[in-house]
Amino acid sequence: MKTLNNRNLFIFLGLFSIITVSVYEFFKDKTYYEFLIWNLFLAWIPYLFALAAYYIHKQKSTILQVSLLLVVALGWLLFLPNSPYVLTDFIHLTIMKHTYAQNGTLTYRYWYDFYTIFLFAWNGLLLGCSSMYIMHLIARRMFNALLSWIGIGVTSLLCGYGILLGRKYRLNSWDALLDTNIWGVLRMTLSRESFLFCFVVGLVVLLVYATFYFIINGLGTNARSDQHH
Repeated sequence: MKTLNNRNLFIFLGLFSIITVSVYEFFKDKTYYEFLIWNLFLAWIPYLFALAAYYIHKQKSTILQVSLLLVVALGWLLFLPNSPYVLTDFIHLTIMKHTYAQNGTLTYRYWYDFYTIFLFAWNGLLLGCSSMYIMHLIARRMFNALLSWIGIGVTSLLCGYGILLGRKYRLNSWDALLDTNIWGVLRMTLSRESFLFCFVVGLVVLLVYATFYFIINGLGTNARSDQHH
């Protein structure tokens, strides 16, 4: 499993986010889609947690180091659903569909908003996959390849559950710590439809991450080695 160049990746994701927000500012229509900037900000949080976990993991192993790593990992897991959650913002194109139709066809406004949301969603997925890759690498080093992949699978399903809580029940990540009625909401999710939703969304998250992982580790060759063939 290859190690990411965290410095270069951080710079790239930062530039990507700046460009994404700039596109939004250029095409924004009033303030309806302003929540996209907030959602992108939330998508950054698990990535920053993952970077912190990687830094802590590199330090000398002590009880304090392990404790800090565990706390940061839990924070990462709590906020991770915010990254793929941005993908669900496409629903607003359906909610606002009456504003896009003109003489039976879609206006250019629809396509501007579509591709703006796409940039935010792709940005969120990249942030999520990058953070999952970092945590995957840590888990692989601490345990083994099989257990690390099992962890990724479970994490993907939990992402599906987090997105369910966010999109259907309008809960935020911090509600898990602050909302006194959280257990009542969680009981409401114990249904066949909820389990199916979590499975489908979790599978999508897993497949997107697996693609990210495979591109990094399974494709391409060193440019220098190509010159010898």
